[in-house]
Amino acid sequence: MKELILIISFLLDGVISNYLPVNGIFASLFTLVSLIIVYPYFSGDKRSYYKYAFILGLAYDLIYTDTMIFYAFLFLLLAFIITKFMLVLNDNYLNIVIITIVSIVIFRSITYVLMVITGNVSFNYHLWFKGIYSSILANIIYALILLFISARFNIRKKSRYLK
Repeated sequence: MKELILIISFLLDGVISNYLPVNGIFASLFTLVSLIIVYPYFSGDKRSYYKYAFILGLAYDLIYTDTMIFYAFLFLLLAFIITKFMLVLNDNYLNIVIITIVSIVIFRSITYVLMVITGNVSFNYHLWFKGIYSSILANIIYALILLFISARFNIRKKSRYLK
C-alpha cells in the first residue's frame, strides 16, 4: 500500500503541474506529503523508509527537475526530520498538518537558498514567502485527504489516534 500512495502522489505532482502554474497559489509537493503519510508503514524499519525517500527524491530529480542528486538528498534529509517529529508527536490530524507545514518550509527554504547561491534568482523575501505559502494550502488539503482515506479504510498502522 505504501508504494501505491508514493507512486500516485509522485504522478499527481506531474499531472497537477500541467494544469496549475508551478508558481501559482496551489503549488503541489504531493510527493513530500506522501512521505509524511506513509511513515507509519515503516514504523519498525527506518532504514527502508530512508531508502524509499532517497529513491523517490532521485526519481523526482530525474523526471521533474534538471538536478542530478539534490532532491534525493533533500528528500532523505526531510525523511530524517519527519522521523524525528513522529517520535515526539502523535499521529493525528493536527500533528500531520504541523509536520506538513514544517516540511514545506524546510523544503522551500533549502531550494530557494540553492537558487540564490547558484544565481538563478536574487534574494527577495517576498519571493521566498510566496514559494512557502503557495505550497501550504494545497498540500495540507492533500495530506488531510490521504490521512482521512487511510484512516477510513484502516490501512494505517497507527489509526487508533485518528478516531
